[in-house]
Amino acid sequence: MASVFDLHVHTNQGSPDSSLTPEEMVVEASRLGLSGVLVTEHMGWPRPEFNAFASQQTLPLILTLEAYTPLGHIITLGLDHYVTGYSGGLDTIKTLRKEVDRVGGFMILAHPFRHLFENQGNYTQNILFEDWGTVPQTAEEAIQHPIFELVDAIEVVNGGNLEKENRFAQEVAGLWGRAGTGGSDAHSVNGLGKGVTVFPGDVRTQDDLLEALRAGEFFPVEGFHLGQPVEYGGSLDQSG
Repeated sequence: MASVFDLHVHTNQGSPDSSLTPEEMVVEASRLGLSGVLVTEHMGWPRPEFNAFASQQTLPLILTLEAYTPLGHIITLGLDHYVTGYSGGLDTIKTLRKEVDRVGGFMILAHPFRHLFENQGNYTQNILFEDWGTVPQTAEEAIQHPIFELVDAIEVVNGGNLEKENRFAQEVAGLWGRAGTGGSDAHSVNGLGKGVTVFPGDVRTQDDLLEALRAGEFFPVEGFHLGQPVEYGGSLDQSG
Protein backbone atom coordinates (compact mmCIF):
# COMPACT_ATOMS: atom_id res chain seq x y z
CA MET A 1 0.00 0.00 0.00
CA ALA A 2 1.34 3.43 -0.94
CA SER A 3 2.01 6.19 1.58
CA VAL A 4 1.27 9.81 0.73
CA PHE A 5 3.23 12.38 2.75
CA ASP A 6 3.26 16.13 2.64
CA LEU A 7 7.00 16.65 3.15
CA HIS A 8 6.89 20.40 3.84
CA VAL A 9 4.55 21.85 6.48
CA HIS A 10 5.02 24.61 9.07
CA THR A 11 3.05 25.15 12.28
CA ASN A 12 2.95 28.05 14.72
CA GLN A 13 4.88 25.95 17.24
CA GLY A 14 8.20 26.31 15.42
CA SER A 15 7.74 28.70 12.50
CA PRO A 16 7.01 32.34 13.38
CA ASP A 17 5.57 32.98 9.92
CA SER A 18 2.95 30.23 10.24
CA SER A 19 -0.60 30.55 11.55
CA LEU A 20 -1.29 26.82 11.31
CA THR A 21 -1.93 25.14 14.65
CA PRO A 22 -0.89 21.49 15.13
CA GLU A 23 -4.52 20.56 15.71
CA GLU A 24 -5.62 22.20 12.45
CA MET A 25 -2.80 20.44 10.61
CA VAL A 26 -3.86 17.01 11.82
CA VAL A 27 -7.56 17.58 11.11
CA GLU A 28 -6.96 18.85 7.57
CA ALA A 29 -4.31 16.25 6.71
CA SER A 30 -6.64 13.49 7.89
CA ARG A 31 -9.55 14.94 5.93
CA LEU A 32 -7.44 14.97 2.79
CA GLY A 33 -6.40 11.35 3.30
CA LEU A 34 -2.71 11.96 3.80
CA SER A 35 -0.70 9.09 5.28
CA GLY A 36 1.50 11.46 7.27
CA VAL A 37 3.18 14.84 7.52
CA LEU A 38 6.79 15.96 7.77
CA VAL A 39 6.69 18.98 10.09
CA THR A 40 9.50 21.20 8.82
CA GLU A 41 9.84 23.98 11.38
CA HIS A 42 12.03 27.01 10.75
CA MET A 43 13.07 27.63 14.34
CA GLY A 44 12.42 24.21 15.87
CA TRP A 45 9.55 22.76 17.87
CA PRO A 46 10.98 21.45 21.18
CA ARG A 47 11.21 17.68 20.78
CA PRO A 48 9.54 16.77 24.13
CA GLU A 49 6.55 18.97 23.31
CA PHE A 50 6.31 17.61 19.78
CA ASN A 51 6.55 14.00 20.96
CA ALA A 52 3.80 14.59 23.51
CA PHE A 53 1.50 15.95 20.81
CA ALA A 54 2.42 13.40 18.13
CA SER A 55 1.91 10.46 20.49
CA GLN A 56 -1.74 11.43 20.86
CA GLN A 57 -2.40 11.38 17.11
CA THR A 58 -3.23 8.46 14.84
CA LEU A 59 -1.72 10.33 11.88
CA PRO A 60 2.06 9.82 11.67
CA LEU A 61 3.92 13.08 12.29
CA ILE A 62 7.68 13.43 11.82
CA LEU A 63 9.60 16.46 13.03
CA THR A 64 12.55 18.08 11.31
CA LEU A 65 14.12 21.46 10.65
CA GLU A 66 13.96 23.56 7.51
CA ALA A 67 17.23 25.36 8.08
CA TYR A 68 18.03 28.81 6.80
CA THR A 69 21.44 28.67 5.10
CA PRO A 70 23.46 31.08 2.95
CA LEU A 71 22.48 28.99 -0.08
CA GLY A 72 18.78 28.63 0.60
CA HIS A 73 16.44 26.62 2.79
CA ILE A 74 17.38 23.00 3.42
CA ILE A 75 15.06 20.44 5.01
CA THR A 76 17.42 18.58 7.33
CA LEU A 77 15.77 15.34 8.36
CA GLY A 78 17.40 14.15 11.57
CA LEU A 79 18.08 17.60 13.02
CA ASP A 80 15.91 19.50 15.50
CA HIS A 81 18.05 22.60 15.93
CA TYR A 82 20.57 24.75 14.08
CA VAL A 83 24.19 23.63 13.88
CA THR A 84 25.32 26.41 11.51
CA GLY A 85 24.57 30.09 11.08
CA TYR A 86 22.84 31.88 8.23
CA SER A 87 25.98 33.50 6.83
CA GLY A 88 29.03 32.20 5.03
CA GLY A 89 29.00 30.18 1.85
CA LEU A 90 29.58 26.67 0.64
CA ASP A 91 31.70 25.80 3.69
CA THR A 92 28.64 26.38 5.89
CA ILE A 93 26.71 23.81 3.85
CA LYS A 94 29.63 21.38 4.12
CA THR A 95 29.51 21.73 7.92
CA LEU A 96 25.78 21.09 7.86
CA ARG A 97 26.35 18.07 5.63
CA LYS A 98 28.81 16.57 8.12
CA GLU A 99 26.37 16.95 11.00
CA VAL A 100 23.48 15.46 9.05
CA ASP A 101 25.70 12.52 8.09
CA ARG A 102 26.72 12.11 11.72
CA VAL A 103 23.11 11.65 12.80
CA GLY A 104 22.22 9.52 9.79
CA GLY A 105 19.92 12.14 8.31
CA PHE A 106 18.88 13.40 4.88
CA MET A 107 19.04 16.81 3.19
CA ILE A 108 16.40 18.14 0.79
CA LEU A 109 17.01 21.46 -0.93
CA ALA A 110 13.66 23.25 -0.65
CA HIS A 111 12.18 25.38 -3.47
CA PRO A 112 15.64 25.84 -5.05
CA PHE A 113 14.49 28.04 -7.94
CA ARG A 114 11.95 30.29 -6.23
CA HIS A 115 12.08 33.82 -7.73
CA LEU A 116 14.71 32.66 -10.22
CA PHE A 117 12.95 34.18 -13.21
CA GLU A 118 12.00 37.49 -11.60
CA ASN A 119 14.36 40.21 -12.74
CA GLN A 120 15.01 42.85 -10.08
CA GLY A 121 17.36 45.03 -12.11
CA ASN A 122 20.76 43.36 -11.93
CA TYR A 123 19.65 40.86 -9.30
CA THR A 124 17.05 38.22 -8.51
CA GLN A 125 15.57 37.18 -5.16
CA ASN A 126 16.81 33.64 -5.73
CA ILE A 127 19.55 32.70 -3.27
CA LEU A 128 21.45 30.27 -5.51
CA PHE A 129 21.67 32.68 -8.43
CA GLU A 130 21.37 36.23 -7.09
CA ASP A 131 23.20 37.94 -9.95
CA TRP A 132 20.89 38.22 -12.96
CA GLY A 133 23.84 37.54 -15.23
CA THR A 134 24.36 34.09 -13.67
CA VAL A 135 20.77 32.86 -13.98
CA PRO A 136 20.91 29.47 -15.73
CA GLN A 137 19.05 29.20 -18.99
CA THR A 138 18.98 25.41 -18.94
CA ALA A 139 18.91 22.59 -16.41
CA GLU A 140 22.38 21.61 -17.63
CA GLU A 141 23.68 24.99 -16.49
CA ALA A 142 21.81 24.91 -13.18
CA ILE A 143 23.09 21.47 -12.17
CA GLN A 144 26.64 22.82 -12.21
CA HIS A 145 26.00 24.69 -8.97
CA PRO A 146 28.08 23.04 -6.20
CA ILE A 147 25.09 22.83 -3.85
CA PHE A 148 23.95 19.72 -5.74
CA GLU A 149 27.05 17.87 -4.57
CA LEU A 150 26.04 18.41 -0.95
CA VAL A 151 22.30 17.64 -0.75
CA ASP A 152 20.49 14.33 -1.19
CA ALA A 153 17.39 15.51 -3.04
CA ILE A 154 15.59 18.61 -4.24
CA GLU A 155 11.99 19.64 -3.90
CA VAL A 156 10.34 19.78 -7.31
CA VAL A 157 6.74 20.33 -6.26
CA ASN A 158 6.36 23.20 -3.82
CA GLY A 159 2.89 24.57 -3.17
CA GLY A 160 4.21 28.11 -2.84
CA ASN A 161 6.17 28.15 -6.09
CA LEU A 162 5.24 29.24 -9.57
CA GLU A 163 4.67 26.38 -11.98
CA LYS A 164 7.69 27.51 -14.00
CA GLU A 165 9.92 27.28 -10.93
CA ASN A 166 8.71 23.78 -10.06
CA ARG A 167 9.08 22.55 -13.62
CA PHE A 168 12.63 23.83 -13.81
CA ALA A 169 13.44 22.00 -10.57
CA GLN A 170 11.96 18.84 -12.09
CA GLU A 171 14.22 19.19 -15.11
CA VAL A 172 17.26 19.55 -12.88
CA ALA A 173 16.27 16.51 -10.80
CA GLY A 174 15.82 14.47 -13.97
CA LEU A 175 19.23 15.50 -15.25
CA TRP A 176 20.67 14.75 -11.81
CA GLY A 177 19.16 11.27 -12.01
CA ARG A 178 17.27 11.51 -8.72
CA ALA A 179 13.61 11.60 -7.80
CA GLY A 180 12.34 14.96 -6.57
CA THR A 181 10.14 15.47 -3.55
CA GLY A 182 6.81 17.22 -3.15
CA GLY A 183 5.47 19.32 -0.30
CA SER A 184 2.90 22.04 0.19
CA ASP A 185 5.06 24.49 2.16
CA ALA A 186 1.81 25.20 3.99
CA HIS A 187 1.74 27.88 6.68
CA SER A 188 -2.03 27.63 7.13
CA VAL A 189 -4.80 25.14 6.37
CA ASN A 190 -5.04 26.64 2.90
CA GLY A 191 -2.96 24.61 0.46
CA LEU A 192 -2.03 21.73 2.75
CA GLY A 193 -1.46 18.72 0.50
CA LYS A 194 -1.00 20.85 -2.62
CA GLY A 195 2.32 19.11 -3.09
CA VAL A 196 2.96 15.60 -1.74
CA THR A 197 5.38 12.70 -2.10
CA VAL A 198 4.19 9.15 -2.73
CA PHE A 199 6.15 6.17 -1.40
CA PRO A 200 5.40 2.57 -2.46
CA GLY A 201 5.44 1.10 1.05
CA ASP A 202 4.07 1.78 4.51
CA VAL A 203 5.81 4.82 5.99
CA ARG A 204 4.99 5.66 9.60
CA THR A 205 8.19 6.59 11.44
CA GLN A 206 11.28 8.70 10.85
CA ASP A 207 13.29 5.54 10.21
CA ASP A 208 10.70 4.41 7.65
CA LEU A 209 10.89 7.76 5.93
CA LEU A 210 14.68 7.84 5.87
CA GLU A 211 14.80 4.34 4.39
CA ALA A 212 12.26 5.25 1.72
CA LEU A 213 14.05 8.47 0.81
CA ARG A 214 17.42 6.77 0.55
CA ALA A 215 15.94 4.07 -1.67
CA GLY A 216 14.85 6.79 -4.07
CA GLU A 217 11.62 4.96 -4.85
CA PHE A 218 9.16 7.82 -4.58
CA PHE A 219 7.60 10.43 -6.80
CA PRO A 220 6.17 13.92 -6.40
CA VAL A 221 2.51 14.70 -6.91
CA GLU A 222 0.54 17.92 -7.24
CA GLY A 223 -3.19 18.53 -6.84
CA PHE A 224 -3.73 16.02 -4.05
CA HIS A 225 -5.58 18.64 -1.98
CA LEU A 226 -8.16 18.99 -4.76
CA GLY A 227 -8.77 15.26 -5.09
CA GLN A 228 -7.08 15.38 -8.50
CA PRO A 229 -3.58 14.05 -7.84
CA VAL A 230 -1.24 14.16 -10.82
CA GLU A 231 2.29 12.78 -10.80
CA TYR A 232 4.81 15.25 -12.10
CA GLY A 233 5.32 13.74 -15.52
CA GLY A 234 2.07 11.81 -15.82
CA SER A 235 -1.25 10.85 -14.25
CA LEU A 236 -1.39 9.06 -10.92
CA ASP A 237 -3.06 5.64 -10.81
CA GLN A 238 -4.44 5.18 -7.30
CA SER A 239 -5.93 1.75 -7.98
CA GLY A 240 -3.18 0.09 -5.96
